Amino acid sequence: MTREGSSRSAERSGTRFRLYPQSPVLNALHVPETVWIARPPGTIQPGPSDERMYVVDALGKDRHYEFPFLPPWRGPQYPPVMAGPEGHFDHLQPGSREFMAAHMYGTVRFVLDIWERYLGCEVPWHFATDFRRLELVPIVHWDNAHSGYGFIETGFANFAGSDPQPFCLNFDVLAHEFGHSLIYALVGTPPPGKVTAAYHAFHESAADCVAMIAVLHFDSVMDRLLERTRGNLYLPNELNRIGELSETKQIRQASNSLKLGDIPSLDMPVERLTQPERHAMSLPLTGAVFDMMVDVFQELLVQDGLISRELDRLSRPEIRRADERAVQLAFDRRYAGRHDAFKKALADARDYMGRCLAATWRGLSWDLSYAQVAAELLAVDARTFGGAGRNIIIESMAWRNIDFPFQGGRRIFRENMRRGRRDRA
Repeated sequence: MTREGSSRSAERSGTRFRLYPQSPVLNALHVPETVWIARPPGTIQPGPSDERMYVVDALGKDRHYEFPFLPPWRGPQYPPVMAGPEGHFDHLQPGSREFMAAHMYGTVRFVLDIWERYLGCEVPWHFATDFRRLELVPIVHWDNAHSGYGFIETGFANFAGSDPQPFCLNFDVLAHEFGHSLIYALVGTPPPGKVTAAYHAFHESAADCVAMIAVLHFDSVMDRLLERTRGNLYLPNELNRIGELSETKQIRQASNSLKLGDIPSLDMPVERLTQPERHAMSLPLTGAVFDMMVDVFQELLVQDGLISRELDRLSRPEIRRADERAVQLAFDRRYAGRHDAFKKALADARDYMGRCLAATWRGLSWDLSYAQVAAELLAVDARTFGGAGRNIIIESMAWRNIDFPFQGGRRIFRENMRRGRRDRA
C-alpha cells in the first residue's frame, strides 16, 4: 500500500489525533502533527478506548506491572478522556494530562493500523485467553517503559538538570513497546526453560524495526529527513536514532557497523543475559534491516534516473569514508528540485521493507535464529516481489556475518516492485 492511498482513505473516514513524530523536546518537533486513525469518528470511546485497547490513567501508580501484579488496574484513576463534539481527539491541549493519555492511545493505534495493513489481517493479542484488550497506562512513577502480558505502561526519562520527559509522548518508545506485543502475537512465546538469548535479541531488533518503519508514515518526518540529508540516508539522522531523547542522545542506533563477532554470543546462557546485552545483541540484525531499506531506496533512485550507479556505489558506508564530502555534494546536486521523486522512492522502500518484515515475522517460530530470519526474508521477497531484493538481503546479512548459504550481488528490481503493488491493488 502506498502512503498516499492510506492517507486519503483515513482522511475521509478516520478519527483525528495529534501526535509527536518524535520526542517533543527536539528543536524541530515542538508542534504535534495531525494523523487519522483508521476508525470512523464517534467509534472511539472515552479513555480513549475501543474493542482492542483502552487507556487507564492511573492515579498515583508508583509500581510497574510485574508478575503476579498484572492488569487490570483496580486503583483510583483520572476521568477518561472524551472525544470532541465531532468524535475526534485533536482538540486536546499539548501539555495536559488528557493530551498525554490520548497521545499514548493514538500512537499505539496508529502503529497497529500500519502493521495490520502490512500483514493484511487483524493481529490477535498473545494474551487473548486472559485479557480481551490491551491496557495502556501513560503515567507510572518509574524511569522506564515496558510492555508485557496485557499491557504497555510508560514512565519518564530523567536527565540531570532537566525536567523528566514522559515516554508516553515519545513515538519511538511507544512504537517499540508495541512492537514487542506484535512480535509476541506473531512469533509466539517460548515454553518455560526454552527461551534463548537469540529470541530476546531478535525481539529487541524487531521492536526497533517496528518503530523505524512506523515513523516514516509521518509526512513531516520524511520531508525533514530528505531535506536534511538530500537523500544521503547513511548520514546520522532522526530515522536511525531509535528512541531519540534529545538532540544528542538516543536509546539505540539503527545505522551501525556492528557484526555478530562484535556482540555477546547469541548462544550465551539466557540466565546470564542482561538488558543492555539484549539490546547490543540486537544491533547487527537491526543494522542489516536499516541497510536493506537504504539499499532499496538507492536502487530505486538509480532505476528512476535520480542518482547514478556510481554514486550508489560510492555511498556505501564501507567505501565512502575517504570521500564523504564529494558524496554529499553529489547527493545535493541530484536532490535539488526533485524532493517529491526522492520521497516517492523512500515511501516505496519503506513499504517494501514493511511488507517483507511483517510476512517474515509471521513465518517464524519462537525457536528462531538470525540465520532463519535471513532465510525467511529471502523466501518472502521471492513470493511477494519476485526475488527483487534477493541480492540486497544476501549482501546485508553476509556483511553482518549472519550465516547465509548464498552469494550474489545487486540487481535491478523496480519492475518487480511495481508488479507487487499491482498484485495487491
